Amino acid sequence: MPSKNFPILFLLLFVYTTISSSANALPSAAQEDLRIRNAIESVRKELAPDRRVAVFDVNWEVRGTRVLLSGEVDNPEARKRVAAAVHETGFSEVRNDIVVLPHPGLGQNTRGVVRVSVAQMRSEPRYTSELVTQVLMGTPLRILKRQRSWFYVQSPDNYLGWMSAGLLEQMDPQRYEMWKDSEKIIVTDYHGIVYEDPSTHSLPVSNVSIGNRMIHKGQDGEWTSVALPDGRTGFISSARVEPYDQWRQTRELTGENITSTARMFIGVPYLWGGTSAKGFDCSGLTKMVFWLNGMDLSRDASQQILMGEHVDPGSRFGNLKTGDLLFFGRAATAETPERIVHVGIYLGNREFIHASYLVRINSLDPEASHFDRYEYNRFVRARRLIP
Repeated sequence: MPSKNFPILFLLLFVYTTISSSANALPSAAQEDLRIRNAIESVRKELAPDRRVAVFDVNWEVRGTRVLLSGEVDNPEARKRVAAAVHETGFSEVRNDIVVLPHPGLGQNTRGVVRVSVAQMRSEPRYTSELVTQVLMGTPLRILKRQRSWFYVQSPDNYLGWMSAGLLEQMDPQRYEMWKDSEKIIVTDYHGIVYEDPSTHSLPVSNVSIGNRMIHKGQDGEWTSVALPDGRTGFISSARVEPYDQWRQTRELTGENITSTARMFIGVPYLWGGTSAKGFDCSGLTKMVFWLNGMDLSRDASQQILMGEHVDPGSRFGNLKTGDLLFFGRAATAETPERIVHVGIYLGNREFIHASYLVRINSLDPEASHFDRYEYNRFVRARRLIP
């Protein structure tokens, strides 16, 4: 007599067979995807490990035995290597539609120069997005692409971000070379104003900030005639500027000069993404201080810690020298990697200067009145950049 459970057993067998077939099919597609992902990631880690300073945005689609590659990179070698790596995963055909920036639609206008005293670079092409860094008037930029009224640009330290088109002067190679080769002056005072005429009673052309660069047109008594990157002309007090080439030749990277320059900015408010005298974040302060003394640092604290040489701070920080960089955050453990989130400049006598709420001096001495217990407890290590 047939078992009453036969229909149920048949149904269970059918379901099991269906699930097994699906399970065998899914891993194949998932494994293909994983192989492609790993191949592309290996190229990214080698050629573009830091997304803050390199463009590597690669997508793929599998169609049978073909792989379609798309996206953007800023290195022709990356485009070539990605296609080769994917081909090696076993696909017979790889269609490579990855665009190498600068985008071909820009034509020859792939250079720009900041035309305002301090220009903002943001994480996305909109004013409400995060401020990632600032660049000063006269700073050359590499333009990578355009989206409506925004440019995706790269600053001289390779940092990437979006900038409103109105903050820079777009240039073709010929005009850029003329700008680069022109005689320039640099603003050496905190702030200043370029006027239409050599008089404080005339209308302003632009405000300026320390580190700004303009074309030097000549002298008119106590006034210097200048041209801005976008062609506007005017006059600025000669007491606030110096010839740029002369200024560069007098830069001397010493602990004394670093600490003296840093103290100039005491009281400047903290600004996330700030790198100018109008507002600093922690690494923006160290970047500006070292740049004013002849060394261009990377943008962020987690990048600056890779520069220079390690210094054992010693007992009571006795091995440190003025001008050393102090890094704070979370030390590495067996379970978690090191994480650097803050940086300051050592001043000697266990004191350091940093941008925290505002640019200020604190101490690593628990007995001092200006002891910073919070930073003391998260001190990680020190680096020496001064030869």
